[in-house]
Amino acid sequence: MFGLPKFGDGIGLHRIEQFMLAHRIDRAALGRKSIAVTGTNGKGSTSRFITSAIEAAGLRVGCFTSPHLFDVRERFTIGADMIPREAFERYTATVLAFNAARPGGDRIGAFEFLFMAALLWFQEERPDAMVWEAGIGGRYDPVRTVRASVSVLTSIELEHTELLGATQELIAYDKVDAVAPGGCVVLSPSIPERLAIRIAAFASLSGKATLPALASRRLGAVTNQARGARFTYGFAATTPEADHLVKLKLAGRHQVDNAVTALRAAEIWLGLKPEENHERHLAMLAALRQTTWPGRLQKVAESPDLWIDVGHTPCAIDAVTSTFLEFTPRDKTLAIFGVSGAKEVGAISQIAATRFDHFILTRAFKAGADVQQFEAIFRKTSADVTVAPDTIAAATLARERATRDGLTVIALGGLFLAAEVQRAWEGGNPRDIEFL
Repeated sequence: MFGLPKFGDGIGLHRIEQFMLAHRIDRAALGRKSIAVTGTNGKGSTSRFITSAIEAAGLRVGCFTSPHLFDVRERFTIGADMIPREAFERYTATVLAFNAARPGGDRIGAFEFLFMAALLWFQEERPDAMVWEAGIGGRYDPVRTVRASVSVLTSIELEHTELLGATQELIAYDKVDAVAPGGCVVLSPSIPERLAIRIAAFASLSGKATLPALASRRLGAVTNQARGARFTYGFAATTPEADHLVKLKLAGRHQVDNAVTALRAAEIWLGLKPEENHERHLAMLAALRQTTWPGRLQKVAESPDLWIDVGHTPCAIDAVTSTFLEFTPRDKTLAIFGVSGAKEVGAISQIAATRFDHFILTRAFKAGADVQQFEAIFRKTSADVTVAPDTIAAATLARERATRDGLTVIALGGLFLAAEVQRAWEGGNPRDIEFL
Protein backbone atom coordinates (compact mmCIF):
# COMPACT_ATOMS: atom_id res chain seq x y z
CA MET A 1 0.00 0.00 0.00
CA PHE A 2 1.36 3.39 -1.09
CA GLY A 3 4.52 1.53 -2.04
CA LEU A 4 5.39 0.85 1.60
CA PRO A 5 6.56 -2.49 3.01
CA LYS A 6 4.46 -4.19 5.66
CA PHE A 7 7.16 -3.58 8.26
CA GLY A 8 9.47 -0.60 8.60
CA ASP A 9 13.21 -0.59 9.14
CA GLY A 10 13.54 -2.07 12.60
CA ILE A 11 11.60 -0.96 15.66
CA GLY A 12 9.94 2.34 14.84
CA LEU A 13 9.05 3.89 18.20
CA HIS A 14 11.60 6.66 17.67
CA ARG A 15 10.02 7.47 14.31
CA ILE A 16 6.60 7.80 15.94
CA GLU A 17 8.03 10.05 18.64
CA GLN A 18 9.72 12.26 16.04
CA PHE A 19 6.52 12.44 14.02
CA MET A 20 4.48 13.46 17.05
CA LEU A 21 7.00 16.19 17.87
CA ALA A 22 7.12 17.46 14.29
CA HIS A 23 3.34 17.70 14.08
CA ARG A 24 2.77 19.00 17.59
CA ILE A 25 0.60 16.15 18.74
CA ASP A 26 -0.88 16.99 22.14
CA ARG A 27 0.72 14.17 24.08
CA ALA A 28 -1.06 14.90 27.36
CA ALA A 29 -4.49 14.86 25.71
CA LEU A 30 -3.57 11.79 23.69
CA GLY A 31 -2.69 9.77 26.77
CA ARG A 32 -5.66 11.02 28.76
CA LYS A 33 -8.17 10.18 26.02
CA SER A 34 -6.76 6.83 24.86
CA ILE A 35 -7.51 3.15 25.44
CA ALA A 36 -5.19 0.54 23.90
CA VAL A 37 -6.47 -2.87 22.82
CA THR A 38 -4.08 -5.80 22.49
CA GLY A 39 -4.43 -9.56 22.11
CA THR A 40 -4.24 -12.37 19.58
CA ASN A 41 -7.90 -12.53 18.61
CA GLY A 42 -10.85 -10.25 19.31
CA LYS A 43 -9.11 -6.88 19.24
CA GLY A 44 -11.34 -5.36 16.57
CA SER A 45 -14.60 -6.53 18.11
CA THR A 46 -13.48 -5.39 21.56
CA SER A 47 -12.49 -2.00 20.17
CA ARG A 48 -15.95 -1.57 18.70
CA PHE A 49 -17.63 -2.65 21.93
CA ILE A 50 -15.53 -0.13 23.90
CA THR A 51 -16.41 2.58 21.41
CA SER A 52 -20.13 1.83 21.75
CA ALA A 53 -19.99 1.75 25.56
CA ILE A 54 -18.25 5.12 25.81
CA GLU A 55 -20.56 6.65 23.23
CA ALA A 56 -23.44 5.63 25.50
CA ALA A 57 -22.06 8.19 27.96
CA GLY A 58 -22.69 10.88 25.34
CA LEU A 59 -19.06 11.15 24.21
CA ARG A 60 -17.58 11.29 20.73
CA VAL A 61 -15.16 8.40 20.16
CA GLY A 62 -12.44 7.88 17.56
CA CYS A 63 -11.47 4.31 16.78
CA PHE A 64 -8.41 3.01 14.92
CA THR A 65 -8.57 -0.69 14.04
CA SER A 66 -7.04 -3.23 11.70
CA PRO A 67 -7.21 -4.94 9.32
CA HIS A 68 -9.84 -3.80 6.82
CA LEU A 69 -12.05 -5.84 4.52
CA PHE A 70 -12.50 -3.72 1.41
CA ASP A 71 -11.51 -0.10 2.04
CA VAL A 72 -8.50 0.98 4.08
CA ARG A 73 -10.57 3.87 5.45
CA GLU A 74 -12.59 1.31 7.44
CA ARG A 75 -9.72 1.44 9.93
CA PHE A 76 -10.46 5.07 10.86
CA THR A 77 -13.80 6.00 12.39
CA ILE A 78 -15.35 8.62 14.62
CA GLY A 79 -18.74 7.41 15.69
CA ALA A 80 -20.27 5.58 12.75
CA ASP A 81 -18.37 7.61 10.14
CA MET A 82 -15.23 6.59 8.28
CA ILE A 83 -12.57 9.18 7.64
CA PRO A 84 -13.56 11.23 4.56
CA ARG A 85 -11.56 10.38 1.45
CA GLU A 86 -10.23 13.93 1.08
CA ALA A 87 -8.98 13.97 4.65
CA PHE A 88 -7.41 10.54 4.29
CA GLU A 89 -5.53 11.61 1.18
CA ARG A 90 -4.35 14.81 2.86
CA TYR A 91 -3.07 13.07 5.99
CA THR A 92 -1.42 10.22 4.09
CA ALA A 93 0.38 12.74 1.88
CA THR A 94 1.74 14.37 5.03
CA VAL A 95 2.99 11.04 6.36
CA LEU A 96 4.55 10.11 3.02
CA ALA A 97 6.43 13.42 3.01
CA PHE A 98 7.71 12.66 6.51
CA ASN A 99 8.90 9.26 5.32
CA ALA A 100 10.57 10.64 2.17
CA ALA A 101 12.66 12.97 4.29
CA ARG A 102 13.99 10.16 6.47
CA PRO A 103 17.47 8.73 6.00
CA GLY A 104 17.92 5.44 4.22
CA GLY A 105 17.54 2.43 6.47
CA ASP A 106 15.07 4.21 8.74
CA ARG A 107 11.82 4.22 6.76
CA ILE A 108 8.32 3.52 8.04
CA GLY A 109 6.16 0.46 7.36
CA ALA A 110 2.50 0.28 6.37
CA PHE A 111 1.06 0.01 9.89
CA GLU A 112 3.16 2.92 11.18
CA PHE A 113 2.00 4.89 8.16
CA LEU A 114 -1.68 4.36 8.94
CA PHE A 115 -1.15 4.97 12.66
CA MET A 116 0.46 8.33 11.91
CA ALA A 117 -2.44 9.29 9.65
CA ALA A 118 -4.85 8.44 12.47
CA LEU A 119 -2.87 10.65 14.85
CA LEU A 120 -3.30 13.59 12.50
CA TRP A 121 -7.01 13.01 11.97
CA PHE A 122 -7.79 12.63 15.66
CA GLN A 123 -5.62 15.67 16.46
CA GLU A 124 -7.73 17.76 14.09
CA GLU A 125 -11.14 16.29 14.99
CA ARG A 126 -10.53 16.16 18.75
CA PRO A 127 -12.80 13.28 19.78
CA ASP A 128 -13.48 12.91 23.49
CA ALA A 129 -11.95 9.41 23.54
CA MET A 130 -9.75 7.33 21.28
CA VAL A 131 -9.60 3.54 21.02
CA TRP A 132 -6.43 2.13 19.46
CA GLU A 133 -6.10 -1.46 18.28
CA ALA A 134 -2.50 -2.63 18.38
CA GLY A 135 -0.93 -4.23 15.34
CA ILE A 136 1.54 -6.80 16.69
CA GLY A 137 2.26 -7.16 20.38
CA GLY A 138 2.46 -4.07 22.54
CA ARG A 139 6.01 -3.36 23.67
CA TYR A 140 7.27 -2.23 20.27
CA ASP A 141 3.93 -1.47 18.64
CA PRO A 142 3.15 2.13 17.58
CA VAL A 143 0.06 2.07 19.81
CA ARG A 144 2.32 2.06 22.88
CA THR A 145 3.29 5.65 22.08
CA VAL A 146 -0.19 6.97 22.89
CA ARG A 147 0.60 6.17 26.54
CA ALA A 148 -2.91 4.98 27.32
CA SER A 149 -3.84 4.70 30.98
CA VAL A 150 -6.22 1.81 30.23
CA SER A 151 -5.59 -1.18 28.01
CA VAL A 152 -7.23 -4.50 27.27
CA LEU A 153 -5.76 -7.96 26.74
CA THR A 154 -8.34 -9.91 24.74
CA SER A 155 -6.69 -13.31 24.29
CA ILE A 156 -3.34 -15.05 24.00
CA GLU A 157 -2.19 -17.58 21.41
CA LEU A 158 1.24 -18.45 20.09
CA GLU A 159 1.66 -15.92 17.27
CA HIS A 160 4.53 -13.96 15.77
CA THR A 161 6.81 -15.89 18.10
CA GLU A 162 9.91 -14.64 16.32
CA LEU A 163 8.96 -11.12 17.46
CA LEU A 164 7.01 -11.63 20.69
CA GLY A 165 8.48 -14.73 22.29
CA ALA A 166 8.06 -18.48 22.19
CA THR A 167 5.56 -18.89 25.05
CA GLN A 168 2.15 -17.46 25.89
CA GLU A 169 3.67 -15.88 28.99
CA LEU A 170 6.30 -13.96 27.01
CA ILE A 171 3.71 -12.86 24.46
CA ALA A 172 1.42 -11.63 27.24
CA TYR A 173 4.23 -9.64 28.84
CA ASP A 174 4.94 -7.97 25.51
CA LYS A 175 1.30 -6.98 25.07
CA VAL A 176 0.97 -5.65 28.63
CA ASP A 177 3.60 -3.04 27.82
CA ALA A 178 1.13 -1.23 25.55
CA VAL A 179 -0.31 0.52 28.62
CA ALA A 180 1.54 3.39 30.28
CA PRO A 181 3.24 2.94 33.66
CA GLY A 182 0.64 3.31 36.38
CA GLY A 183 -2.14 2.21 34.05
CA CYS A 184 -4.60 -0.66 34.24
CA VAL A 185 -4.85 -3.73 32.00
CA VAL A 186 -8.28 -5.36 31.80
CA LEU A 187 -7.97 -9.11 31.26
CA SER A 188 -10.52 -10.99 29.20
CA PRO A 189 -12.24 -14.05 30.72
CA SER A 190 -10.44 -16.00 28.00
CA ILE A 191 -7.11 -15.48 29.80
CA PRO A 192 -6.48 -18.57 31.98
CA GLU A 193 -6.13 -17.88 35.70
CA ARG A 194 -2.63 -19.36 35.83
CA LEU A 195 -1.53 -16.87 33.15
CA ALA A 196 -3.46 -13.97 34.70
CA ILE A 197 -1.52 -14.45 37.95
CA ARG A 198 1.80 -14.21 36.10
CA ILE A 199 0.65 -11.20 34.08
CA ALA A 200 -0.38 -9.39 37.28
CA ALA A 201 3.03 -9.98 38.84
CA PHE A 202 4.86 -8.78 35.74
CA ALA A 203 2.65 -5.70 35.37
CA SER A 204 3.17 -4.70 39.00
CA LEU A 205 6.91 -4.32 38.40
CA SER A 206 6.22 -1.20 36.33
CA GLY A 207 3.43 0.09 38.54
CA LYS A 208 0.62 -1.29 36.38
CA ALA A 209 -2.51 -2.96 37.71
CA THR A 210 -4.51 -5.76 36.16
CA LEU A 211 -8.21 -6.39 36.51
CA PRO A 212 -10.00 -9.54 35.39
CA ALA A 213 -13.07 -8.43 33.46
CA LEU A 214 -15.36 -10.59 35.56
CA ALA A 215 -13.96 -9.62 38.96
CA SER A 216 -16.99 -8.94 41.21
CA ARG A 217 -19.27 -9.69 38.25
CA ARG A 218 -21.40 -12.68 37.27
CA LEU A 219 -21.75 -14.07 33.75
CA GLY A 220 -24.57 -16.50 33.05
CA ALA A 221 -24.84 -19.24 30.45
CA VAL A 222 -24.26 -18.23 26.84
CA THR A 223 -26.51 -19.38 24.00
CA ASN A 224 -25.97 -18.63 20.34
CA GLN A 225 -28.43 -18.03 17.54
CA ALA A 226 -28.00 -16.76 14.01
CA ARG A 227 -28.92 -13.27 15.21
CA GLY A 228 -26.30 -13.27 17.98
CA ALA A 229 -25.32 -14.40 21.48
CA ARG A 230 -27.55 -14.21 24.59
CA PHE A 231 -26.35 -14.20 28.18
CA THR A 232 -27.10 -12.79 31.61
CA TYR A 233 -24.76 -10.36 33.35
CA GLY A 234 -24.78 -8.87 36.81
CA PHE A 235 -22.90 -8.05 39.99
CA ALA A 236 -21.62 -10.80 42.26
CA ALA A 237 -22.85 -8.89 45.31
CA THR A 238 -26.46 -9.07 44.14
CA THR A 239 -28.76 -12.03 43.59
CA PRO A 240 -28.93 -13.69 40.15
CA GLU A 241 -32.53 -12.48 39.86
CA ALA A 242 -31.15 -8.96 39.46
CA ASP A 243 -28.98 -9.89 36.47
CA HIS A 244 -29.68 -8.37 33.06
CA LEU A 245 -30.35 -10.31 29.87
CA VAL A 246 -28.00 -9.14 27.12
CA LYS A 247 -28.56 -9.96 23.46
CA LEU A 248 -25.60 -9.23 21.21
CA LYS A 249 -25.68 -8.93 17.44
CA LEU A 250 -22.41 -10.87 17.34
CA ALA A 251 -22.44 -14.61 18.04
CA GLY A 252 -20.05 -16.74 20.08
CA ARG A 253 -18.76 -17.08 23.62
CA HIS A 254 -15.64 -15.30 22.38
CA GLN A 255 -17.75 -12.26 21.49
CA VAL A 256 -19.38 -12.35 24.92
CA ASP A 257 -15.89 -12.28 26.45
CA ASN A 258 -15.03 -9.34 24.20
CA ALA A 259 -18.19 -7.49 25.21
CA VAL A 260 -17.81 -7.85 28.98
CA THR A 261 -14.11 -6.99 28.76
CA ALA A 262 -14.89 -3.88 26.73
CA LEU A 263 -17.58 -2.86 29.21
CA ARG A 264 -15.13 -3.07 32.11
CA ALA A 265 -12.49 -1.10 30.22
CA ALA A 266 -14.99 1.62 29.36
CA GLU A 267 -16.11 1.84 33.00
CA ILE A 268 -12.53 2.25 34.20
CA TRP A 269 -11.73 4.86 31.59
CA LEU A 270 -14.89 6.80 32.46
CA GLY A 271 -14.22 6.47 36.20
CA LEU A 272 -17.65 4.93 36.51
CA LYS A 273 -18.88 2.83 39.39
CA PRO A 274 -21.87 1.14 37.75
CA GLU A 275 -23.17 -0.13 41.09
CA GLU A 276 -23.77 3.53 41.96
CA ASN A 277 -25.07 4.62 38.54
CA HIS A 278 -27.70 2.15 37.45
CA GLU A 279 -29.00 4.19 34.51
CA ARG A 280 -25.54 4.66 32.99
CA HIS A 281 -24.85 0.94 33.38
CA LEU A 282 -28.07 0.06 31.55
CA ALA A 283 -27.25 2.50 28.77
CA MET A 284 -23.85 0.89 28.25
CA LEU A 285 -25.36 -2.60 28.17
CA ALA A 286 -27.87 -1.37 25.59
CA ALA A 287 -24.98 -0.01 23.51
CA LEU A 288 -23.29 -3.41 23.53
CA ARG A 289 -26.49 -4.92 22.16
CA GLN A 290 -26.34 -2.66 19.11
CA THR A 291 -22.66 -3.20 18.26
CA THR A 292 -21.75 -4.81 14.94
CA TRP A 293 -18.39 -5.60 13.38
CA PRO A 294 -18.08 -6.69 9.72
CA GLY A 295 -16.48 -10.03 8.93
CA ARG A 296 -17.01 -11.56 12.35
CA LEU A 297 -19.30 -14.54 11.73
CA GLN A 298 -21.42 -12.26 9.58
CA LYS A 299 -24.22 -13.17 7.21
CA VAL A 300 -23.51 -11.10 4.11
CA ALA A 301 -26.00 -12.59 1.62
CA GLU A 302 -29.31 -14.44 1.61
CA SER A 303 -31.08 -16.97 -0.65
CA PRO A 304 -28.71 -18.74 -0.53
CA ASP A 305 -27.14 -17.59 2.71
CA LEU A 306 -23.45 -16.72 2.76
CA TRP A 307 -21.60 -16.24 6.04
CA ILE A 308 -18.01 -15.07 6.36
CA ASP A 309 -15.49 -14.99 9.17
CA VAL A 310 -11.98 -13.54 9.14
CA GLY A 311 -10.51 -15.66 11.97
CA HIS A 312 -7.02 -16.88 11.09
CA THR A 313 -5.68 -18.79 14.10
CA PRO A 314 -6.50 -22.29 15.38
CA CYS A 315 -8.39 -20.93 18.40
CA ALA A 316 -10.36 -18.51 16.24
CA ILE A 317 -11.38 -21.24 13.78
CA ASP A 318 -12.35 -23.50 16.68
CA ALA A 319 -14.51 -20.81 18.29
CA VAL A 320 -16.20 -19.71 15.08
CA THR A 321 -17.03 -23.16 13.74
CA SER A 322 -18.31 -24.36 17.12
CA THR A 323 -20.54 -21.30 17.37
CA PHE A 324 -21.83 -21.65 13.82
CA LEU A 325 -22.87 -25.24 14.40
CA GLU A 326 -25.03 -24.19 17.34
CA PHE A 327 -27.55 -22.72 14.90
CA THR A 328 -26.73 -24.34 11.53
CA PRO A 329 -26.91 -28.10 10.82
CA ARG A 330 -23.56 -29.61 9.93
CA ASP A 331 -24.96 -31.60 7.02
CA LYS A 332 -26.60 -28.48 5.58
CA THR A 333 -23.40 -26.42 5.55
CA LEU A 334 -21.05 -25.96 2.61
CA ALA A 335 -17.70 -24.55 3.73
CA ILE A 336 -15.43 -22.58 1.43
CA PHE A 337 -12.01 -22.92 3.01
CA GLY A 338 -8.62 -21.44 2.30
CA VAL A 339 -5.80 -20.22 4.52
CA SER A 340 -2.95 -17.78 4.15
CA GLY A 341 0.43 -19.38 3.57
CA ALA A 342 1.99 -17.47 6.46
CA LYS A 343 -0.45 -18.87 9.03
CA GLU A 344 -0.57 -22.25 10.78
CA VAL A 345 -1.91 -24.06 7.73
CA GLY A 346 -1.91 -27.56 9.20
CA ALA A 347 -3.38 -26.70 12.60
CA ILE A 348 -6.13 -24.50 11.15
CA SER A 349 -7.01 -27.10 8.54
CA GLN A 350 -7.16 -29.94 11.07
CA ILE A 351 -9.84 -28.09 13.04
CA ALA A 352 -11.92 -26.96 10.06
CA ALA A 353 -11.85 -30.41 8.44
CA THR A 354 -13.64 -32.02 11.40
CA ARG A 355 -16.48 -29.51 11.60
CA PHE A 356 -18.41 -29.87 8.33
CA ASP A 357 -19.34 -32.50 5.72
CA HIS A 358 -19.14 -30.49 2.50
CA PHE A 359 -16.09 -28.46 1.42
CA ILE A 360 -14.83 -26.34 -1.43
CA LEU A 361 -11.12 -25.79 -0.98
CA THR A 362 -9.54 -22.82 -2.69
CA ARG A 363 -6.73 -20.31 -2.65
CA ALA A 364 -7.08 -16.56 -2.12
CA PHE A 365 -5.38 -14.37 -4.69
CA LYS A 366 -3.73 -12.55 -1.80
CA ALA A 367 -1.16 -14.72 0.04
CA GLY A 368 -3.23 -17.91 -0.16
CA ALA A 369 -1.58 -21.25 0.58
CA ASP A 370 -1.58 -23.82 -2.20
CA VAL A 371 -4.51 -26.19 -1.72
CA GLN A 372 -2.11 -29.12 -2.00
CA GLN A 373 -0.74 -28.12 1.41
CA PHE A 374 -4.00 -29.04 3.16
CA GLU A 375 -6.21 -30.99 0.74
CA ALA A 376 -5.23 -34.40 2.16
CA ILE A 377 -6.36 -33.34 5.64
CA PHE A 378 -9.90 -32.72 4.38
CA ARG A 379 -10.10 -35.85 2.28
CA LYS A 380 -9.41 -37.94 5.39
CA THR A 381 -12.56 -36.63 7.10
CA SER A 382 -15.00 -35.90 4.27
CA ALA A 383 -16.18 -37.66 1.12
CA ASP A 384 -17.38 -34.36 -0.37
CA VAL A 385 -14.33 -32.25 -1.14
CA THR A 386 -14.06 -30.11 -4.27
CA VAL A 387 -11.09 -27.96 -5.25
CA ALA A 388 -11.65 -24.60 -6.93
CA PRO A 389 -8.67 -22.77 -8.46
CA ASP A 390 -9.49 -19.38 -6.94
CA THR A 391 -12.08 -17.50 -4.90
CA ILE A 392 -14.07 -16.47 -7.96
CA ALA A 393 -14.57 -20.08 -9.02
CA ALA A 394 -15.23 -21.11 -5.42
CA ALA A 395 -17.97 -18.51 -4.95
CA THR A 396 -19.63 -19.45 -8.25
CA LEU A 397 -19.60 -23.16 -7.46
CA ALA A 398 -20.80 -22.62 -3.88
CA ARG A 399 -23.74 -20.51 -4.99
CA GLU A 400 -24.79 -23.14 -7.53
CA ARG A 401 -24.57 -26.00 -5.03
CA ALA A 402 -26.24 -24.07 -2.21
CA THR A 403 -29.15 -23.12 -4.47
CA ARG A 404 -29.57 -26.64 -5.78
CA ASP A 405 -29.15 -28.54 -2.51
CA GLY A 406 -30.52 -26.05 0.04
CA LEU A 407 -27.19 -25.45 1.76
CA THR A 408 -25.86 -22.59 3.83
CA VAL A 409 -22.39 -21.41 2.80
CA ILE A 410 -19.65 -20.25 5.16
CA ALA A 411 -16.30 -18.86 3.95
CA LEU A 412 -13.55 -19.16 6.52
CA GLY A 413 -9.82 -19.53 7.02
CA GLY A 414 -8.71 -15.91 7.08
CA LEU A 415 -9.46 -12.33 6.13
CA PHE A 416 -8.21 -12.49 2.57
CA LEU A 417 -10.29 -15.58 1.81
CA ALA A 418 -13.45 -14.20 3.44
CA ALA A 419 -13.25 -10.78 1.78
CA GLU A 420 -12.46 -12.22 -1.64
CA VAL A 421 -15.34 -14.69 -1.52
CA GLN A 422 -17.77 -11.96 -0.50
CA ARG A 423 -16.58 -9.68 -3.29
CA ALA A 424 -16.85 -12.48 -5.86
CA TRP A 425 -20.29 -13.52 -4.56
CA GLU A 426 -21.49 -9.95 -5.08
CA GLY A 427 -20.24 -9.98 -8.66
CA GLY A 428 -17.07 -7.98 -8.12
CA ASN A 429 -13.44 -8.82 -8.79
CA PRO A 430 -11.56 -9.85 -5.64
CA ARG A 431 -8.28 -8.97 -7.33
CA ASP A 432 -9.27 -5.32 -6.95
CA ILE A 433 -9.22 -5.40 -3.15
CA GLU A 434 -6.18 -3.53 -1.83
CA PHE A 435 -5.00 -5.30 1.30
CA LEU A 436 -1.82 -4.41 3.18
